[in-house]
Amino acid sequence: MKRWGLILLLIFLLGCGAEERPSPPTPSATPIPPTETPTRLPTNTPSPTPTATATNTPTPVPSDTPTATPSPTPLPTATPTPSQPETAIPAVTQQSTVVRWQGVAEYSFFSQSRQQEIFFTLYTPPGYDQSDQHYPVLYFLHGSQGSHILFWNAISREVEAANEDAGAWLSQLINSGELPPFIVAAPRRPDGAWNAANEALVTQEFIAAVDGNWRTIPNGNGRSLVGFSLGAAGAMRYAAQRPDLYCNTMPLAESGVDDATSLWEENATAVLNSGLEVFLAVGELDMRAVNASTAVAGLLTQLGIPHQLQIVPDVPHNFGQLYNQIGVQALQFHASCWQN
Repeated sequence: MKRWGLILLLIFLLGCGAEERPSPPTPSATPIPPTETPTRLPTNTPSPTPTATATNTPTPVPSDTPTATPSPTPLPTATPTPSQPETAIPAVTQQSTVVRWQGVAEYSFFSQSRQQEIFFTLYTPPGYDQSDQHYPVLYFLHGSQGSHILFWNAISREVEAANEDAGAWLSQLINSGELPPFIVAAPRRPDGAWNAANEALVTQEFIAAVDGNWRTIPNGNGRSLVGFSLGAAGAMRYAAQRPDLYCNTMPLAESGVDDATSLWEENATAVLNSGLEVFLAVGELDMRAVNASTAVAGLLTQLGIPHQLQIVPDVPHNFGQLYNQIGVQALQFHASCWQN
């Protein structure tokens, strides 16, 4: 019995030892391999490479590129300023010498704003080619039914003293001392009206073409603006928008009341500070223009802008007939603000 008891005890003890051996390896083998392998390798391998590449490479490149781009931006902005047209001089081509009118020739230049060739006439005073003098410029804007030859054609036909040659008439007035020597430049409207579409053409490109190719007084003291009918609306618009470019403006048979109202109200302070002079003239028989010019004169009075209004008796909507009555007076008004 004792033997059997010892045998059973040994069997029991051996059975217990066999069960205890597998239990320690099972918990320790499971957590160690998965914990050390997946946790450390993904953390140590991808972390340095992508983090260093994404942070060091793209970050400085974008920060350097935009910083270099804004620095040249002010340079183009400051250079082509409308008040400094001499910085961009269009090439001018002479088309013809207008034999009919003394001192008048036809030219053209390519307009970047309108992407087309712009024709214009230009008068130079007596002695221009023999001197190194600089001259003021009278800029003329034609009406809807005219072109860049309206100034010369209408004056030659209607002004009695011109004797069919507007250029010779101006030269006589200059030689007699009634007017100082000056240049007349008249562009042909490409299309539409003398409105916002042609603003850059008139106030920047055309001035640059004239100042850059002729001896002018290239500032506001050497420029005047005049327009007839549709051109009068342009003379009102562009003078109000850029009063620094001209010393005076003369709308003849003005009809653009709405445009004039908004522009002159918006820019009244700039106009007053510039000292721009305004002279409105219209024929008595041109009732639509009389009403419009009177309304514009009333607006200028409200704004405190000095001006003159002249209603010329027995004159219809006709530039030549209007100039036959007040031409010398109109030219003397322009010359009154010209300075060398």
